Amino acid sequence: MVLKTDAVGSIKQMEKAKVAVFVSGVDASATETKGTVLIHSAEQLENYAKIEEAKVEELIKAVADSGAKVIVSGGAVGEMALHFCERYN
Repeated sequence: MVLKTDAVGSIKQMEKAKVAVFVSGVDASATETKGTVLIHSAEQLENYAKIEEAKVEELIKAVADSGAKVIVSGGAVGEMALHFCERYN
């Protein structure tokens, strides 16, 4: 395996770990298909943001629940995804 960049996050070394591999990035945009969202109020925007956050948390929690301790991503890892990775170790 060749990694072109350093590990992202606080954990830099892991031995005998299960690995989850994502072809694309790990971010809020990876949790849904492409589409358009029309928002009419600040309340709708806040609710949309909470839903996106819940989707990313659900994804990272599912990876953690699978027993995987390392994520390899073919794209960028969003800050929100990194936050939940740190939360679920």
